[in-house]
Amino acid sequence: MRPPTQPPSGYIHNLTSDESTKLRQTWSIILYLINNHDDTTAESTTTPTAAGLTSALAAHHLPPLKTVQPILETLLDHPLPSLCAGLLSLAGHDSPDTLLLRFLRARKWSVPAATAMLISSIHFRHTQGIDARVLAATELDAVYEATTQPPQTPSIPGAIGATTVKTTATDSQAYLAQLRMGKGFVHGTDRQGRPVLLVRARLHQPGQQSEEVMTKFILHLIEALRLTFVDPVETATVLIDLTGFSLSNMEYAPVRFVIDCFQENYPEHLGAMLFHNAPWIFSGIWKLIKSWMDPIIVSKVHFTRSVADLEQFLVPDMIPKELGGPEAWEYEFVEPVAGENERMTETATRDRLLAEREELASKLLELTEEWLGAAEPESVAVQRTEAISAWRKQYWTLDPFVRGRTCLDRTGVIQEGGKIDFYPGEDQLQQ
Repeated sequence: MRPPTQPPSGYIHNLTSDESTKLRQTWSIILYLINNHDDTTAESTTTPTAAGLTSALAAHHLPPLKTVQPILETLLDHPLPSLCAGLLSLAGHDSPDTLLLRFLRARKWSVPAATAMLISSIHFRHTQGIDARVLAATELDAVYEATTQPPQTPSIPGAIGATTVKTTATDSQAYLAQLRMGKGFVHGTDRQGRPVLLVRARLHQPGQQSEEVMTKFILHLIEALRLTFVDPVETATVLIDLTGFSLSNMEYAPVRFVIDCFQENYPEHLGAMLFHNAPWIFSGIWKLIKSWMDPIIVSKVHFTRSVADLEQFLVPDMIPKELGGPEAWEYEFVEPVAGENERMTETATRDRLLAEREELASKLLELTEEWLGAAEPESVAVQRTEAISAWRKQYWTLDPFVRGRTCLDRTGVIQEGGKIDFYPGEDQLQQ
């Protein structure tokens, strides 16, 4: 079933006048911070003020906010080396407008709360080292590290959260074990065209992997999931299969981390969460988990038991056999092969593309400034839309030079140029 052609109110192509104003207010504040206080670390010599934020809105003929204190407090608690770099890293292949709207919807259109949440999420991305430790750290390097061989992939200049922390062979072995067993993987779409993340809870054995490994694995899954979003789809379905689950499989820390990710750092990425075939012992666990969830997240949770229940959310023919459906597809981790990340070693091309991306980003922000200040924003809107499109398209040109290939790439699900196909032909599989 294809997603609806007309998105609900609050999405990029269907904004009310008030929602458009709030998007513009958010951009106004962000641009002011980028232009005047991009370095908000402890070494920064200037500090954003309420007067400065208010003046930025006035300069763009936008109404003032009742308070900007949440923004100032978050900047104080979550300093950033570069708000601009963090914003563009978080957007990835997405439209920056779509990104900002996610945070606005998550905070019920409160511009101060949404902006504070955005800053906090960028800080999370930096401290977790997602660009360097999750995306650029290849599965092939994990294979090398698991046998104490040095990794082959050079570091990415300017990668958010770049770190010198070395991964141990034990952690690399445990990380690969999560991938090989298929504890969680992205496969197919639901009735609304949303990609599906299937989690097999019975495969989790507490204590067999460190918290560090589980954190990296969870972030790897979420980032892989985000890569499979295809316009106009903006959310995913997470299906947690509890078949064969027992108390010996339960570990609260990673569950809490997943919930916090979707609530605080990847807002409006979750479309539905399905708990399938839950045993009776899960009822007590659910009461605790539910207490950690925002009511909005709780409203997206559904319990299913039969194939008929799953068919309310999934296309019947695409329900895997392991869930009782007819689809013969089975998860298989295709091992990394030497040379699959060769383009990541082409540093001259990589650096040229990174510089090109910075230029496209600068042009996009410049046009956004014009768009905010124009008496008739529509006069700049077309150019700005073209700039966003060029910036998004260029992401996929850069992608092979800064992101390690994953099983989704090797099986042809993620293809050159960002095409997503969960059922690729044999000629599309990586050789």
